[in-house]
Amino acid sequence: MTRARIIFVPGLNPKPPPEIYRPQLERVLLAGLKRTRPRAADWLAAHDGAFRLVAWTYLFHGAHRDISVDLPGIERLLEQPQPSAQDLRELGSWSRRLVRWSHLVGDAWPFLGRRLAAPSTRRLMHEATRYLKNRDDLGAEVRAVLRSTLEAAWQRGERVLLIGHSLGSVIAYDTLWELTHVQRSSGEVSLLVTLGSPLATHFVQRSLKGAREVDGARYPHNIRRWVNLTARGDTTALQPRLKPLYREMLELELVDAIEDFVDFDNYFHSDVGLNAHDAYGYLAQPVLAEIVGDWLERYVELDGA
Repeated sequence: MTRARIIFVPGLNPKPPPEIYRPQLERVLLAGLKRTRPRAADWLAAHDGAFRLVAWTYLFHGAHRDISVDLPGIERLLEQPQPSAQDLRELGSWSRRLVRWSHLVGDAWPFLGRRLAAPSTRRLMHEATRYLKNRDDLGAEVRAVLRSTLEAAWQRGERVLLIGHSLGSVIAYDTLWELTHVQRSSGEVSLLVTLGSPLATHFVQRSLKGAREVDGARYPHNIRRWVNLTARGDTTALQPRLKPLYREMLELELVDAIEDFVDFDNYFHSDVGLNAHDAYGYLAQPVLAEIVGDWLERYVELDGA
């Protein structure tokens, strides 16, 4: 029987040690599955290692982050399956809208972006550029970690659901492009899920693998279905919908479907307040539970598995 493998690629900032971080990510995903797809949740809970973390951020930062700052927000997600009225007011506030518009201006006109950006945003852009420009060969090293994980799953005959959050979605896309056009791999990701993805921003588009190619050479050929989730108020995924930009993949029949889900709220509270971009908040979403649960039920014989 073909087994399922869920591979998660996190975003840019330092993360807790993988042996601590991975169980917390899986815990949040399982909580969402239990509410909507309990059979899928039972299967995932019973198969240790079916949820795999690609722990690449230590290569980048040389440090881990303390998990204790995440735990109150995780507990809140598990206890409160819906955003509060206060969460919704904050997500829709004018201050957050202004931040988003300033980021849009900065993405369209980089010179202005550097002037307008807060120090924390400039730092993140600098770190992302280290990946996008492959400085010190870091980009290639990061993609090699994901590539080896994917190749090992394919060699075992596993079906793969690949989830990329934030810059992790860019790493996933670039790695799949290289597997198509450089490694010439025959492996396939049956479902790619991108969460809070900046793949449609000018900042990222300029440096994506295949950006200077045309027609089929521009895109990966190893994605069967692509689902993108962008929460309201996420200021990293400035262009919430990816299908308009990647429609040519459908026209060239390189992918069966590209779907965007944008009408939901990420209400995770971190140590610095409400964070509409956080990975835990995305993993807790009912819409993601439906997508993952449907995939598991389709490809895994849950009864007696």
